[in-house]
Amino acid sequence: MKIIALLSAILILSTSHSFATEQFPDKLIIENDTLYLKSFPLEELRIKGKFQKSPFEYYENIDFPHTGCYRGYVATWKVIDNKLFLIEIEKVDSTNQKLNILEYFNENNYKPSLINGQIFADWYSDTLKRYGYFMYYFNSERYYLAVDYLKNPDNKNELIFSHGVLTQNNIERIDSYLVGDTLTKEISYYRQWFLKRGLTNIDAIIKENNGRMVRVEFIDFELKKKNAIKEIKQMMGIREEKEQWINPRYWEKTNKNNAL
Repeated sequence: MKIIALLSAILILSTSHSFATEQFPDKLIIENDTLYLKSFPLEELRIKGKFQKSPFEYYENIDFPHTGCYRGYVATWKVIDNKLFLIEIEKVDSTNQKLNILEYFNENNYKPSLINGQIFADWYSDTLKRYGYFMYYFNSERYYLAVDYLKNPDNKNELIFSHGVLTQNNIERIDSYLVGDTLTKEISYYRQWFLKRGLTNIDAIIKENNGRMVRVEFIDFELKKKNAIKEIKQMMGIREEKEQWINPRYWEKTNKNNAL
């Protein structure tokens, strides 16, 4: 139990601070959308001591494969009729072993709520927000959500669950980002003098939507110094070309179809 509590604490820290090892995400399916969770509903049962047994064993007395996945598994969740269900638990190694979930719950002497034979996550209540790790801002196809441990008021509520019921979904559908829409993002960068931080707003206009990401043209960096713009482009992984594929959900939509 002490080991599980310690690993759980490490896990929470790793999802809260960018300097800790990034954890493999769980997957959350809502209709045709797949989102990636940096918060882990099943871990709540382990942290609270409801579960004594870990899903998998990797080495003798070790139930995780490496520091990138302390919990030792990746779970897939699905929202059906606004209810959260646990539909798969997979081992994080080359075997991709699938766990018998109901048997696992029984081994831990926990009787789950079942609806149509599926495990309803009625123990889970949380508010999930856009995950603020910088590497995902720019060119990741995945959209990550996490509990806002740092209580950043700038992070808007995206999904709210209460006892396993989805009560609020503020995530924009990917097909709502249309050609001609303008996106903006505030970027923090290092100024040359004394390594002071600077802030600037970057504007981009959507040129194409492939159903996962959008191709944009960057139209304004709000800066005159070429060196600063070059630094920001390098930080964002922007090539020399004016156009780039990005995930629009990490940006803010400022208007609609202004170029159509």
